[in-house]
Amino acid sequence: MTNTLRTIIIIAAVIVGLIILFHLFLWIFWLAISLTISMKKEYKKTNRFYNWVFVLWYRYMMIVGMLKLHVTGYEKVPFGTHFLLVSNHRSNFDNFVQCAVLKKTQIAYISKPENFKIPMGRRYMRRGLYLAIARNNPREAMGTILKAIDYIKNDIVSIGIFPEGSRSKDGNLKDFKPGSFKIAEKAACPVVVCCMQGTENIAKNWPWKKTDVYMDILDVIDPAVWKEKDTVQVAAEVQNMIQKKIEEKIEAK
Repeated sequence: MTNTLRTIIIIAAVIVGLIILFHLFLWIFWLAISLTISMKKEYKKTNRFYNWVFVLWYRYMMIVGMLKLHVTGYEKVPFGTHFLLVSNHRSNFDNFVQCAVLKKTQIAYISKPENFKIPMGRRYMRRGLYLAIARNNPREAMGTILKAIDYIKNDIVSIGIFPEGSRSKDGNLKDFKPGSFKIAEKAACPVVVCCMQGTENIAKNWPWKKTDVYMDILDVIDPAVWKEKDTVQVAAEVQNMIQKKIEEKIEAK
């Protein structure tokens, strides 16, 4: 082995070692911060520091996941007030992307109970006021909806929800549940309509190629809409809006 080749190998090994140490440091940092969050305490307000740490983790996952992000409609978002964010659901990366893009505000998502068992992540979810919803227990589900309404009415945090109820495994949009829109109706807040596309391809593309991910803010529905329409009508309109955007993307390929 020549001295030149030996030097190249040493330099390469040092670079790889530093990269590994950097990633290890980040995970230790997130773990250490998460341990300061009590799983027994019920938090009443969000915290900017913990939200920054959580969003930093989301952004890290997006970089590691090799996402190439395309965002439209950002200027429509009413950052001066709290709102209900509604979106189609393609993958677990959906809310990662949404929180990273909308980092100027804090969003607490309504999620299935299983997600609150994720190691480390469940602590940040608890501190971020995320809410679990039991789909098979109407009484508990209503309690979650009422709490979400309270968060917005008392100017505590914006709420994110996927009205389909679960991820679409085949990419086809499932029927939106009108009950999701009760939050905006009762809280008298804007509804930010978001369309997500491409996140379903991240797992199958990684680590060989980047994934184009599209986040389109389609519209912001004013609270005055509830004077004329009910949740069934608004849910149908929002679903059609997102479906149209999905079809446009398919036709453009």
